[in-house]
Amino acid sequence: MTAAVRHRLRSLVAPLILFFACLAVYNANLRQIGAGDTVPARYLPLMLWHDGTLEAGKQARLYAHGHPTALPRYRPANDDGKVVWFEPTAYWLIRTREHELASFYPVVTPLLVAPLYAPAASWLDARGWEQPHVDRVAEWMEKLAASILAALAGVIVFLLLRREGNRWAMPLAVAFAFGTNTWMISSQALWQHGTGELLIALALLLVAGPARAVRLALLGAVCVLMTANRPPDALVAAAIGAVVVWRDWRSTPWLIAGAVVPIAALLRYNVGFMGHLAGGYGVVKPPVNFFQGDWSGLAGLLVSPARGLLVFSPFLAFVVVGWIRRLRSPDTRALAVALGLAVIGQLLLYAQGDWRAGTSWGPRWLTDILPILVWMLAPAPLVLRPAARGVFVAAIAASIGVQAIGAFWYTKTSDEAIFAGDPASMRGAWQWGNLPFVAELRHPPAPGELLCDAMGTIDRIGDARLPAAEAPLLEPGAVLEGWALACARSPAQLLLLVNGVVVGATTQFLPRADVDAAMRTSAPSGWRIAANLWGVAPGEQVLQLAVRVEPRSDFRIVREQRVIVRAQPPATAAAEPPQPLPAAARDAMAARATALLREHQTEYGAWLTAHTKAPRYEAPQPELNTFLTATLVDLLSPLARRQDLDAALERARAHLAAQIESDGLVRYHGLPDGPAIGTLGCAITPDADDTALAWRIAGPGAADPRRQPMLDVLARYRDARGFYRTWLAQRKDYRCLDPGSDPNPTDIAIQLHVYLMLRERDPPSGETLCGALRRAFRDEDIWVYYAKSALLPYLRVAELAQRGCALPLPVERLALPVAGQAIWSEAVHALVEIAASPGNVEARQTARRVLAQLGADDFALLRAAPPLLYHNDLSATVRRYYWSEDVGYALWLRLHEAAGVDAAPPSAP
Repeated sequence: MTAAVRHRLRSLVAPLILFFACLAVYNANLRQIGAGDTVPARYLPLMLWHDGTLEAGKQARLYAHGHPTALPRYRPANDDGKVVWFEPTAYWLIRTREHELASFYPVVTPLLVAPLYAPAASWLDARGWEQPHVDRVAEWMEKLAASILAALAGVIVFLLLRREGNRWAMPLAVAFAFGTNTWMISSQALWQHGTGELLIALALLLVAGPARAVRLALLGAVCVLMTANRPPDALVAAAIGAVVVWRDWRSTPWLIAGAVVPIAALLRYNVGFMGHLAGGYGVVKPPVNFFQGDWSGLAGLLVSPARGLLVFSPFLAFVVVGWIRRLRSPDTRALAVALGLAVIGQLLLYAQGDWRAGTSWGPRWLTDILPILVWMLAPAPLVLRPAARGVFVAAIAASIGVQAIGAFWYTKTSDEAIFAGDPASMRGAWQWGNLPFVAELRHPPAPGELLCDAMGTIDRIGDARLPAAEAPLLEPGAVLEGWALACARSPAQLLLLVNGVVVGATTQFLPRADVDAAMRTSAPSGWRIAANLWGVAPGEQVLQLAVRVEPRSDFRIVREQRVIVRAQPPATAAAEPPQPLPAAARDAMAARATALLREHQTEYGAWLTAHTKAPRYEAPQPELNTFLTATLVDLLSPLARRQDLDAALERARAHLAAQIESDGLVRYHGLPDGPAIGTLGCAITPDADDTALAWRIAGPGAADPRRQPMLDVLARYRDARGFYRTWLAQRKDYRCLDPGSDPNPTDIAIQLHVYLMLRERDPPSGETLCGALRRAFRDEDIWVYYAKSALLPYLRVAELAQRGCALPLPVERLALPVAGQAIWSEAVHALVEIAASPGNVEARQTARRVLAQLGADDFALLRAAPPLLYHNDLSATVRRYYWSEDVGYALWLRLHEAAGVDAAPPSAP
């Protein structure tokens, strides 16, 4: 062995010792400390091995981890106090522009660690990919992969400083590894920050070395990856790239050559898959109050008790001393200037956001730049006087102590105090009583949950014993039984979940002798829960059994069972109804309702909608639109002749036909030069909904030259799921719109209306849309304009069933109406039930009761609380809710005919 080889081998001893020391320390707490931000990175590597795709839709339950995927604005209206959601929402999952389910966060980290997951994927291939197995493996692998990334970053920082001949290289590397958030953030879960640290440290090592072609190409790739991994790190990438070009502009082609492949991959994923250049960050709007709009965040990032960098890593206060030395050295001056500007830029950028950075330990957002700060700091201990050097060493020791408290004590208790009260207020983050490394010491150390096995079963659902050959029926109030253990003890808590809804929970456990004998434990393990199915969609669902190992630990899903959920009945109106009316009185009310409908019809042949600013019928304002007129024509057509409404409906159809423009499209407010534009509406962008309604109800024949251009435009706005978007124009051409988080959403009722039109005008496309609806009807994100009111979708779904496209009725949404709308839920439910079964005595009795209640005192209740039909996108800047007394009269008339004793079987709604 030559001397050179021996020297090289000896040079590896210190890095290897540091690497394995880091692994040992990072994993010593035997627990994973992450958040929802890290969930996609936990599962994506495994799913890449299993499915070969980054699209999360196939494994949505894994990524959701029991949490609901629907944002609160998409939830039914009156769920407070009835529906218990497993909070928070799975904010880490979003819909792309083509409505495919994907990770909100960049995928650089999961791609980088995917090779480490190969043995785990092989183990699951042998044992099975059921969720309890996958969850357990993913939890272990996330911790191991994160610790490897953080350990590698520490080794690279050591190599960087050793190359400079700095005798403090190892102490500073130790300070970086154990005295900063490298320990408590990067090594504990697959945050983006661990990859950010590794890439930035690697970039520093490359830029500090000789400018060789391969090194420059690798540097170009690393700079692109750090930007793709965490966009604010683009400031660092730009600074490093500028230094390389400033040193020698002839290096530029090599930098570009290395950047080409990762840039192409980034564009393909962000633009081609996510639908925005910025990826998930561009698809979703930031939370309300996320941007602070002042500079107090700068102090918060540096010295606040809750998140201050100099509070959690006080030795970094000496960075200024080292940076000045870097600026004075010709060899490092350019890099020190560029990196200094990048660091300042990141501080200013993060200061404008919610600098508390969610539930985490210390200044999480500044974790990425720690390699830069340690590089800047490196000359400081060489020039400090002995007393100052002693303070510096003491500060390193204190920093390591702070991170150790986090690793072994942090249970997010301190975060609860920091975010208590008004979530938008920063006051809690400035209170010294909330100092995390003091607050967390008030309780015992957190247990090492990675070693703790959790298990459980569902033994009985109602009358069905499990396992069963078929999925058992799960009804409201059904009793479920089973057992569960965590670390051979009773769990801290047990939940039963369906699509993010908690259908049962308990902290009380019963003795189970059979479990005691089999598992060799004496801890109570049996549980018995009655199911609360408010808000749960009927049909085949997956029931999940989740347990919490410790009171403050995350839940683990230990069992899944397919079940058939029976629908929760619609809400019942609270008011005591009058006595049922005789047929003659109802006929007189019908004549009155008909007269009011004729009276309310405008000279244009349309009816006006009322809109309010809140889901209460207060201070309504009038509006003219094509949608309401089309809805009334649909509702009134089956009874027009009997109620003498033929002439009124002919005028309405003529009005709708006149709104079809030369390109075949229709606008919500009608023609852009219509007489009501500027007073009762505006020249809004054409949309799929009103176009479909107008063509089906009043459109000309197949020979009309506008028909095919209309169908062609409609087809261009079909997404990957096969659903049609709302607005039939590019965003730059939007007029009079207030787009929400998705500028062009696919709404449920729009799909139903488009299907009804295509069924007549383009049957093959109609069949395709029906198939898409059957596959994705339950997707929460399509409830955009009807999230708080399901009356019209409920009626339309019943109509589709009679027209060849059977879908499940959204009973769970009808059961949770806005306050005051329960009677309308009863009305449309009874109407649909009678249409499906004319001999349904119970539905007819409900219909007569509702008719009497609504018709009393000349329709006083109807006028006070008319049907809430729809609303605008609730993620838009301004919220509006749309109501119609006239739809109330039309529904009353339909229900009146349906409830008649001697009436013929009613038509479809």
